[in-house]
Amino acid sequence: MKTKMIAPLLFFTFSAALTATPLTIFYTGDTHGAYETVLDKQSGQYRGGYLMLEEKLALEREAAKHSVYLDSGDQQTGSVFSSLVENGVHGGAVIGVFNRLGLEASVFGNHEFDFSYSNTRDLARSASYPFVCTNLLDKSTRQSVSGKPFTVIEKDGLRIGVFGVTLELLPEKVKAENVSSVRILPPTEAIEMYLDEVDRKSDLIVVLSHQGWEADSLLAESLDDRVDVIIGGHDHIWADEPIVVNGKYLLYSGSHLEFLGRADLDVKDDRVVKFACKLIPLSAEEKPAPTPLAEYIQSKVEKVEQEMSRVLGIIPEDWIPDKYESTALSHWIADALKKEYQGIYHPDLAIINNGGLRKAIPAGPVTLRDMYELLPFNNTVVVFSCYGRDLLRFDELNRRLAVEKPHDICESTAPGYLGETDPNQDTEEPVRYDLGGRLLDPDAVYRVVSHDYIAGQWDKYLGFKPFDVYDTGELILDAMVRQVEAQFRPPETEGHD
Repeated sequence: MKTKMIAPLLFFTFSAALTATPLTIFYTGDTHGAYETVLDKQSGQYRGGYLMLEEKLALEREAAKHSVYLDSGDQQTGSVFSSLVENGVHGGAVIGVFNRLGLEASVFGNHEFDFSYSNTRDLARSASYPFVCTNLLDKSTRQSVSGKPFTVIEKDGLRIGVFGVTLELLPEKVKAENVSSVRILPPTEAIEMYLDEVDRKSDLIVVLSHQGWEADSLLAESLDDRVDVIIGGHDHIWADEPIVVNGKYLLYSGSHLEFLGRADLDVKDDRVVKFACKLIPLSAEEKPAPTPLAEYIQSKVEKVEQEMSRVLGIIPEDWIPDKYESTALSHWIADALKKEYQGIYHPDLAIINNGGLRKAIPAGPVTLRDMYELLPFNNTVVVFSCYGRDLLRFDELNRRLAVEKPHDICESTAPGYLGETDPNQDTEEPVRYDLGGRLLDPDAVYRVVSHDYIAGQWDKYLGFKPFDVYDTGELILDAMVRQVEAQFRPPETEGHD
């Protein structure tokens, strides 16, 4: 009986393959300006970078009959290269790279909104590929932020419909003002507004999603079988085999150009009849050969490379970030922020969020490049006021966040942070704030120095709404660069300007 059932199935698969149209989808995501190809001394392999991507992509394209290259967002933020300004656009050099790589569609990640809303739209205008933006609407025009709620790409008669959705929690991931002009629709609702039209115009439907695996799986469950593939990003996961949810293939390629994703599929009668995928390591024994793209990249970085390599100071211990625990790094950043502004705004304490610290720096020399990559988000220094009772609520919230871990915790300069106990008391109660020798008064007003991200996300990080908020307009990065120079200046430069 089994033999009788298998034979027709094999015949169907074979006949379908004969008449189906092959397509290869190359995909990346969360590349974060990772422009450098670096030598891994342990393996002896050169890894990552735009030039390694270019080399591997060219080789793979040669072996693919029909192909399309798609990206799941967060091209920006994370390196010196992504902070470069080109034609007045922050991050414009990154767009220039993807233009040259022949990218055919992308979606906005949260980091495409790090500078300003106008800069986000300038990024889209600078690209020769569409930023497909299905669920983000401009409040004033009621149109897609990028002007492209979907796109249809044709490859030798095969039509690929592409949607792009960005996480609904976008206002919690960027400066509030950067998305205040954006209306965010639930992804399923947004896609269904155009699904009939895109289905008529295409043979295959792909969703570029920058919202994370959990949200992608819920999206897959909620959409009907007209949607075939979801290429995801945001949480930096990778999968070397397709994850199938509700008949849809979910694909992930990791982050920072560790891999190039490749999916090979056959399409027949608006259906995927064959599917396979793999991750191609972006590594090789030799550095990529010089190309016009290499010349472009070099032309952008050569003017800043010397400055970025400048040693600011020598740190005595490793700086290792941790989203959920206090570290030597988070302690130093909070303390340095308070010291930097003590003579101007006289803050009682400083508060920073640990998730904003993005690079481990070993003990020894710290360069300007290190600081850019440690603090890549262009947050501005803010001072605000609160009551002592507000700080007690903050302390309680922060200790709870450290256990439940829905997102990163905060670091504060006040003793008692994360429930340190009083050594003179036989009690488990945490020491409450000791502010410069003054015990906290619940009814007193205190001044806090922080940055605009925390002030804008006060309900998430503070548990109270600050008042008398003043944005200095100064980058926390610049303040920390000054503090590294002041506290850890190399001996050979002491006494010199």
